[in-house]
Amino acid sequence: MRVLSKQLLSATRSYLNRSTRLSLSCTTLRLCSSAAIQTIEKKVNSFGKLNINLPYNVEIKATDPHKYPNMDTLLVKLFSNEVTDIKEDLIKVDVSDVTQIEALENNYIGDIKCVIEVPVRYDIDAKTVGEGNVAISGLISSSINVQTEYGSIVGAKLQGENIVFSSSEGGSITLQKGVQGNIEINTAGDGAVMTDKCAGNELDISTENGDINLGSNYCERSTFSTVNGNMYLNNLHLNSTVDITGTGSLNISCLDGSLQANLQDGPAKIQLVRLIGDSEIKSQNDVSLAIPEDNDVKLILKASKLYIDHKFTGEYSDDGKQFVSENTGNAFKVETNQSIQVAPSNWIESLGLKQSVKKH
Repeated sequence: MRVLSKQLLSATRSYLNRSTRLSLSCTTLRLCSSAAIQTIEKKVNSFGKLNINLPYNVEIKATDPHKYPNMDTLLVKLFSNEVTDIKEDLIKVDVSDVTQIEALENNYIGDIKCVIEVPVRYDIDAKTVGEGNVAISGLISSSINVQTEYGSIVGAKLQGENIVFSSSEGGSITLQKGVQGNIEINTAGDGAVMTDKCAGNELDISTENGDINLGSNYCERSTFSTVNGNMYLNNLHLNSTVDITGTGSLNISCLDGSLQANLQDGPAKIQLVRLIGDSEIKSQNDVSLAIPEDNDVKLILKASKLYIDHKFTGEYSDDGKQFVSENTGNAFKVETNQSIQVAPSNWIESLGLKQSVKKH
């Protein structure tokens, strides 16, 4: 076991030395002042778990491998512009099998921010109350669990078996610079979610009224759900499920996978690149599809009104409300009580279909 730990430590040092120093770009919570009002340094195991329960803004990051090559140091610093002179400590750190960082004063005091540096392979369970924000970056963990009330969450360059970000009262959640693992993100109220690149086995993102903005997704199975938020899914790969139960709209700029979508009152616009499995959309509003002309997808469409470009050949029902294309590839079934528009994908900027359209 000791030999294995040394090998893992060596591999981790190599990984960190190859990487650029990790930081949270423009959305990082700004340091309040250059001088810490409280500093704590503790020796810890190189692999462990850290529980954090604070009423402050919190930043969590990996310790500098050049300064702490043994990866056995925990650093905790408090910063503030408003609080410059404290007579008593505001937090305590207990080092044991599970290291604890807690506030000695439960009320939010001024603009305090707690910066925590841990060994790169630590598991994290962080909770803030009130408007306490959390920023976390640069860790390789088995478990990362971050919970806020009204505070926002920013995660960057994270690898974990399980990563959970949750805001119970509507804080926004942002993922930057790649996050990998089984990822669960949820927020309430008007809280929004914005992600850069996600990879792993599973991705689950849910909001109530806030928008979901996805950069690129390479997770094997993904679920996106909202009530009234709008979804902007840019590069959607592999197998995805979408559930919108209110007025939210669905916008997919690159679908390269399979899709199961249940929509209500919001419209949908989807640009298909490739379909890797049978897919289906059920909606109560208009659906616009942009599809490459050479794609072999088998369209099965049903709507009150169909607007299908003449380049897509197939058979219409007698009442003109159903269409089945001649292709024999994976099935793409779309059903709505409003309209369906289908155009070649190079017409993505003109889905109004003013030319070369058959109306039934």
